[in-house]
Amino acid sequence: MQLVCPSCRKHTERGLELHTVEADGEGLLRCRGCARLYPVIDGIPVLLRDLSQADHFGLLAALGPPQSLAALGSAGPDDSALPHMLEQLSTYLETWRTGFEAVAAKLRERPRVGLVLELGCGVGRALFELAQKADAVVGLDRSGSLLRAARVLLRGEELPYASKLAGRSHARASVLAPAAAANVGLVCADALDPPFSPGSFDRVAALNLLDNVRSPRALLHHLHQLAAPGGEILLSSPFSWRDGIVDEPERLPGPDPAASLRKEVQALGWTVEDEADLPWTLRRDARSETVYQVYFMRARRP
Repeated sequence: MQLVCPSCRKHTERGLELHTVEADGEGLLRCRGCARLYPVIDGIPVLLRDLSQADHFGLLAALGPPQSLAALGSAGPDDSALPHMLEQLSTYLETWRTGFEAVAAKLRERPRVGLVLELGCGVGRALFELAQKADAVVGLDRSGSLLRAARVLLRGEELPYASKLAGRSHARASVLAPAAAANVGLVCADALDPPFSPGSFDRVAALNLLDNVRSPRALLHHLHQLAAPGGEILLSSPFSWRDGIVDEPERLPGPDPAASLRKEVQALGWTVEDEADLPWTLRRDARSETVYQVYFMRARRP
């Protein structure tokens, strides 16, 4: 997959102007247009306009095994970076065990295609399913800590982590994917600023991401641009709008956000081929979990 520079991408009178990035020594990529440098960390290209957005990249490796992380996470305010990261990792890694099966079953129904992209891939649970139905898959996320976890799991290696019990108490746990997925590449980037050329992918997925970006409509336009003509688009969302993530004017309006989403994608010319409400469970700790009804849509762009 050829990556493009997000920093100098722009629309001109001649159309969209893109410049690719290429290796520039060990651990670096350089844009062929603006000469901007981007790091490659543990084999994961980091293509962000603001590199400080690569939250917690390297923190897991620096702090060591899960028992050390849990001990450090027990100190300091609950809303500080490390306790938040630990809870986020624990919550997402638990989805490898349970909570994602209904959406996974939808992904297993799809026929095999060539190249697939998932925006907001997290720890790679959906990537694993998408990889079974594609020649190659690219996973994009802005979180370095989640991508590190995905990298280990998709190699077929066991990943230890600190599973949250209650309060600041954790237990050592581990998760293992059913098999390795060697056809997956990972990129650290912004889903609203993806470093790819238009029309590059046969299938594009954004699962439970729509309500976790600044502008859901901008995300829909990126999905439209990244999918090849006739390409398939997979969406799911619980429409769990939160202040500080999605501003009120950007939210899909009305009491039925699924109907609003359907209207938005039809305006883009997509053909909706499948819709369903599916359960999706997030485990916060041993005593609490949230079960969402996510709206799942499979559509095809013209």
